[in-house]
Amino acid sequence: MKPKRLLPIQRLLGKIDNDFNISESDWIPRVAAWTIDALAQLKVLPMDKKKRTLEVKDRIAQFPCMLNCTDLKVCDSNGCEIPLAGNSSCCSNSSDNKNERSYVLDCDQIHLNFDTDEIIVESYEVLTYYDEQYDCDVPYIYDNGLLLEALAWYVMFKYLSRGSKHPVYSLTARDPYTNPAARWESLKYKAAASVRKDISVDKGWRNFFYNATFMPRG
Repeated sequence: MKPKRLLPIQRLLGKIDNDFNISESDWIPRVAAWTIDALAQLKVLPMDKKKRTLEVKDRIAQFPCMLNCTDLKVCDSNGCEIPLAGNSSCCSNSSDNKNERSYVLDCDQIHLNFDTDEIIVESYEVLTYYDEQYDCDVPYIYDNGLLLEALAWYVMFKYLSRGSKHPVYSLTARDPYTNPAARWESLKYKAAASVRKDISVDKGWRNFFYNATFMPRG
C-alpha cells in the first residue's frame, strides 16, 4: 500500500508527458534513475527505518544495498549491540567488552572480528516500491507541487543532455524559461526548502524522512 502523501513515480511521468509532449519514449526507462539522482541532490529521498537479519560467512555480512553509515545499528542474534571498531560510545554488555567484539564497514559489507552465523542490522534505507513498468524497485516522491515541477525540469535537462532535441526547449536557450538546466537550477533549492517545510509540520511525513543535519534522531 502506498504511504499517504507520497507519490509513485507514475505521477511524475504523467506530468512530464503532459507538460513537455516529448515525441519519443526512450526517456521513460531512465526517469527512475534520474529521479533518484535529483532527490539525492536535494536530500529529500523518502527514507524508512528497516531491520534486516543478515547471514554471516567468514565473518563478513553482505548488505543488499549501500549502507547509510550515519545512523547504523548492528546487533548480534540476541539483540546485543556490536560497537563499531574504535567507537567506545556504543553500549554493550560486560561479556561483549571482555571479548572486544566489534565490526568495520567496507562499502556494502560488514566485517566482524568474531565468529557468528548472523547479525541484525537496523538502518535508514530509501523507501521504494516495485513498479511493473520498470520491473524493479523505484523511489516514492513527496507529494509537493514545487518538487514535482523541479523534478520534471531535471528530467528534461537530462533528456536533452543525451543529445535529444525538442521544438521548444534547449540547453543553449538564453531565455531561462525555455532552458531546462536553468529552470532546474532556479527551482531545486526552493523545492528542497518547500519539502522540508512540509515535513516539519506534517508528522506523517517525518516517518519517511531522514537527514542527520536537519532532523535529530528520535
